[in-house]
Amino acid sequence: MSSNILDDLLASFRKFLDDVGVGLNPLTIGVTLFVLLVPPLLLFILALGQREEPLPPPPGCRKIGLIGKSNLSDQYSKQYAHGSDPSPASSWAVKALFIYPIKSCSGIELDKSEVIRTGLRYDRQYTLGQQVTGLPTMEGKVKSEWTFITQRTFPRLAKVETEIWVSDPKAPGYSEEAEYVKSEGCLVVRFPFLPDTEFTVEGLKAYGRILAARLSGKPEPMVEFRVPFNPPQERIRNMRYRNVEVKIWKDTPVALDMGCEVPEETMEKLRYTLGVTNPISLFRIDTKKYREVFKCAPKKQEVGFQPIIGMADSYPMHILNLASVHNVASNLPKNPKRLNALRYRANVYITGPPAFSEDDWAKARIGDGTYHISCRTTRCKLPNVDPETAIADRNEPGTTMRKYRVIDKGSQSACLGMQVTPLTEGEIEVGDEVEVLEEGEHFFLKE
Repeated sequence: MSSNILDDLLASFRKFLDDVGVGLNPLTIGVTLFVLLVPPLLLFILALGQREEPLPPPPGCRKIGLIGKSNLSDQYSKQYAHGSDPSPASSWAVKALFIYPIKSCSGIELDKSEVIRTGLRYDRQYTLGQQVTGLPTMEGKVKSEWTFITQRTFPRLAKVETEIWVSDPKAPGYSEEAEYVKSEGCLVVRFPFLPDTEFTVEGLKAYGRILAARLSGKPEPMVEFRVPFNPPQERIRNMRYRNVEVKIWKDTPVALDMGCEVPEETMEKLRYTLGVTNPISLFRIDTKKYREVFKCAPKKQEVGFQPIIGMADSYPMHILNLASVHNVASNLPKNPKRLNALRYRANVYITGPPAFSEDDWAKARIGDGTYHISCRTTRCKLPNVDPETAIADRNEPGTTMRKYRVIDKGSQSACLGMQVTPLTEGEIEVGDEVEVLEEGEHFFLKE
């Protein structure tokens, strides 16, 4: 601080003391200046010194996702509460599109997406898993296995943000030898982590990070890491990836353990944030060993291929009718009766059909693509988690849905939305027209 500025500050301060009638002895001035200026100045300096700038964009890649406000920003409007039969004046259409690169984590909104055999490209290719070790048997054997984690048990997963960056020759720094270009892009993972604060230098730095985060609109500081989206064999060998079976319900697909790409300290912070006591890691489905889907999906002899998925629960895609969400909201016991459709984690949100008319769809055309409407979506407790706060409600909307949405023969779970198998590959886009081609009955098959 220059002497001129300091002199001006002292002169102003002396005038202030004169006005309030405080003595001008040096001790009074020194102590008062220390109390008023030093602590906030120290915090400010520590915050600036500890401030972490965002990582630069990965060379040769561009981020995918909707630019601007969400297409669901008006989802609570009453215009979506009551559908009607399709007509030239009132067509059924795609309202919004979402992908969830990591199972049970925050999604990415798109304006259009490529449709492949596993559903929307980049959707549910990863999962976080925990290592669960059982008690020794009478023979002294111990079983240890990796199993997926979900918002059903760990609601804070809703706060784990994801980005997909894809290789693009037009992107700055593009080279065929660029790190992430060789991996078809990268997955960026960002999560909140609240550091410990105490009256030490490190504690003050932590407080500074919290203050900086809140000034930028975040309640907590964020931690970020990146992994290659589809690592080539050379990287898999060099990084010594492991092939691991990860349990998803009763299925145990082979996956790549991506933990070697994440600093150990960062993974520990993520585990702490989520509240997981067991060791955790990030897994990517082996693209040569996608999981085959049977149950209510179309049969290979009927469509010429066996449906496949990555880390999704059951089927390649999930569609949801906004009118159906409004209907559930209207029956909730709380006011105002607003229910965020993102609780249901659909890929395709549609508007136009009356509430629950999709329950009987069997085949549909969306844009230029054809889709097998495989079954209704049976619901667990996951929609009880608010995606904005990551707080799980003890009862709703699950309790309300169970009162009138247990409609599937073979299941005692409430239903909302439909599980879908794409019959054609291509593209789907917001605004695409939705046309029902066939209707039929549905029956829940557990296996």
